[in-house]
Amino acid sequence: MKTIAEFFQALIVPAPIAPEIIRAKAHELWKAQGGGNINPDANWQAAIEQIRSTERISRRSFFLELIRVFIASLSTGATIFGGSILFLNFSQGENRLITERFTRSIEQLGNAEETIRIGGIYALERIANDSLRDGWTIMEVLSSFVRGKQSIKGQDLTQLSAIRTDAQAALTAIARRKINLETEQQYLDLSSTNLREANLVSANLDRAKLNNSSLIQADLRSANLSNSNLSHANLNSANLAQAQLNDANLIQANLSNTNLSAANLERVNLNKADLSDAILDGANLINASLGNTNLSSAILIGANLQGATLSKANLTKADLSGANLKGANFAGANINKADFRKTKNLDITQIEQAQNWQLAIYDPAIDLILKAKPAIVPATKTHS
Repeated sequence: MKTIAEFFQALIVPAPIAPEIIRAKAHELWKAQGGGNINPDANWQAAIEQIRSTERISRRSFFLELIRVFIASLSTGATIFGGSILFLNFSQGENRLITERFTRSIEQLGNAEETIRIGGIYALERIANDSLRDGWTIMEVLSSFVRGKQSIKGQDLTQLSAIRTDAQAALTAIARRKINLETEQQYLDLSSTNLREANLVSANLDRAKLNNSSLIQADLRSANLSNSNLSHANLNSANLAQAQLNDANLIQANLSNTNLSAANLERVNLNKADLSDAILDGANLINASLGNTNLSSAILIGANLQGATLSKANLTKADLSGANLKGANFAGANINKADFRKTKNLDITQIEQAQNWQLAIYDPAIDLILKAKPAIVPATKTHS
């Protein structure tokens, strides 16, 4: 492979001309002179000079083109370099502007005027939308703001008032966050907060920490609470219709009188939760954990309880009519006066696992089978 020096030397130093090329050129000159008795080789030197002249012109054109390309490359490089400098200056200016906006907005959060605080909240939300790098930091700031304003620590839980306007504004901003830009290790911390009567319709609260929080009468219709932690939360009389609660933790949560119609509760953990008088019609409870759960007078019409665990649950007066009970575990559950009419995939052995199954309400066909079974007489002690 030639070096750059060898390449340019080859361009500068003329290469030897092949004899056949000279002879062809000499013959061409001979023909131009009329041919005849003139010896073609007599034009040999003239042929060489003409070939060299043409070659010099070609080399000159090549060098001129080479210089032009080189200058153009320098110009392009200068343009790229200049553009890079401009881009860096613009990026630095933009970052400086975002930092200034962020600082001003944070200062607004601490203002005594509620309207100024709310302005700061929405200013931070705009920054989060403009700067993907700062999005998660801003969500943490807003979550901290809500915890500070709405903490229930040391509060009388029976006397909690509705959520404050500025805290609601922060929640609204949080609920609109771009969750696709976050990692699975990033959790919104809204634990131990008073969110009573909060408007969280269609809120995106995936992976949020809401444990020990009060969400009494909160509006969470169509909200995304997948993978969230709601253990020990108070959701009494909240509206969770069509909400996404799959894989959520609701251990010992208070969901009495809560509307969960058509909600997705697949694989949810509701162990020891209070769902008394809750509305769960059409809800998806596939593989849900409902051990020791209070479902007394709950409405489960058309619910899908396939593979659900209801061991030792209280289903007194619960309405399970039309529900899919394939593989549901009722071991030790109290089904006194529970309605099992028109249920799907209900097996006699499932019923017999429960307590007070004789007092539940069944379709006539199942009722006849159960009544035909011999009554279980409690064993009596013998005295010696």
